[in-house]
Amino acid sequence: MPSRNYLGLIGPIPSQHLEPGAVRDRIGANALVTEGMNREPLHAVITNSTYDGLCYNVERVVQLLGLSVDRLHFDEAWYGYARFNPLYAGRFAMHGNPAESSGDGPTIFATQSTHKLLAALSQASYIHVRDGRRPIDHERFNLAFMMHASTSPQYAIIASNDVAAAMMDGPSGEALTGESIREAVAFRQTLARLHAEFQAKGSWFCNAWQPDTVADIQSGKAIPFQDADPETLVRDPNAWVLRPGESWHGFADLEDGYCMLDPIKVSVVTPGMERDGTLMSEGIPAALLAAYLDAQGIVVEKTTDFTSLFLFSMGITRGKWGTLINALLGFHRDVLANTPLAQAIPALVAAHPAHYGTLGLADLAKALFAAVKKYRTTELLHASFGSLPTAVLSPVQAYERVVNNDVELLTLDQMAGRTVATGVVPYPPGIPLMMPGENAGNAQGPLLGFLKALEAFDAEMPGFAHDTHGVEVKAGQYRILCVKQSCPTRSATLTC
Repeated sequence: MPSRNYLGLIGPIPSQHLEPGAVRDRIGANALVTEGMNREPLHAVITNSTYDGLCYNVERVVQLLGLSVDRLHFDEAWYGYARFNPLYAGRFAMHGNPAESSGDGPTIFATQSTHKLLAALSQASYIHVRDGRRPIDHERFNLAFMMHASTSPQYAIIASNDVAAAMMDGPSGEALTGESIREAVAFRQTLARLHAEFQAKGSWFCNAWQPDTVADIQSGKAIPFQDADPETLVRDPNAWVLRPGESWHGFADLEDGYCMLDPIKVSVVTPGMERDGTLMSEGIPAALLAAYLDAQGIVVEKTTDFTSLFLFSMGITRGKWGTLINALLGFHRDVLANTPLAQAIPALVAAHPAHYGTLGLADLAKALFAAVKKYRTTELLHASFGSLPTAVLSPVQAYERVVNNDVELLTLDQMAGRTVATGVVPYPPGIPLMMPGENAGNAQGPLLGFLKALEAFDAEMPGFAHDTHGVEVKAGQYRILCVKQSCPTRSATLTC
């Protein structure tokens, strides 16, 4: 169970949850684990880095989980560049020299979506395997893989993987990744400097989610982030490590050195949330910033209630992030001036003239913030993702019900105690709230409570609806595919 902070960002799995006793307890508490079933864990999957850029000390994860499993898989979809810059040393799956591997540790997998932050076509990806104990028969692995692959491959995608690998080969890899890190650091320091300047004038401005201070290498003195030596931020991973008890990151129970923030994944924070998780008296939800930037051709990677994520992948230049800084300054100016929405976000007014036609940007900021406070979306996100639903069927069994049409589409009010037939995945954060086969719980429980809050928010604030996979919206109502309560017993074998 990963942790979450006051902004709703997903943090690391606490190291104590990876210890053998904790793993045994998790397996024993799973409703799908029945009497006589083999309870030995076979395969563990860890996301590294997270969407928001949190990277584990991989050696520590392997040390802990390696006591329980022989095969350990790191999902590094957004992290394919890590090996090529010393800033990330020891924080990616295929770390170190493979020739020096003793072979007595777990077999390690890493999967990377090349297209996300390296130069490759969409769908391009890598699978890496480093054999340890219980090694992989590569021919059998390839046969299994080909069951899920096309027999008519797109060779341009494969070629783009080769291009991405060639770009990272030799000194160019460190040069290209180093340039991205350097530009991200420059943006972060500029944003922090502007935030400090506006704060000194009694005004607000966006900031980045990052350490407040950086320790000077020579003196050890804590220096405000915006005044730190850029070379320290570019080259010293200690500047980005999440330390226990620091308020900026908001994660409890952290082991020192266990987790680091990747500087190229920048979460821009809008005002509205205190570090203790309470809402301020006034605020500006990040959805408004995202809509404002979209009107200027700047696309945000993802938003939470008070954060907007930007990725400094290869090719981000000072000119590009300078344009973003200018847009943030424009946003600040237009909120203070209550610039009419017809001018600031014309597409929103065109789509919903009756709702927004007479409002200004500050008016809409107040309305959105009031809706966040009214429906407690951040608070309920914490509650809903803070516990695991009860599994009634395995995902395979739930899928069989879908194929056999033993399912029905239900509103949230009809779903109490029902088993979902499909995954329910709110974006953000893009993590399953319920997996296929899990129970939705009580009508006022955390799962349905959160979905009802999103449904009500969407109805009140058109144009700012949440994107939730697995949810069909009809006439403003959320509907989710659930397993029929009484359905005929069918063979798992399908005929056609």
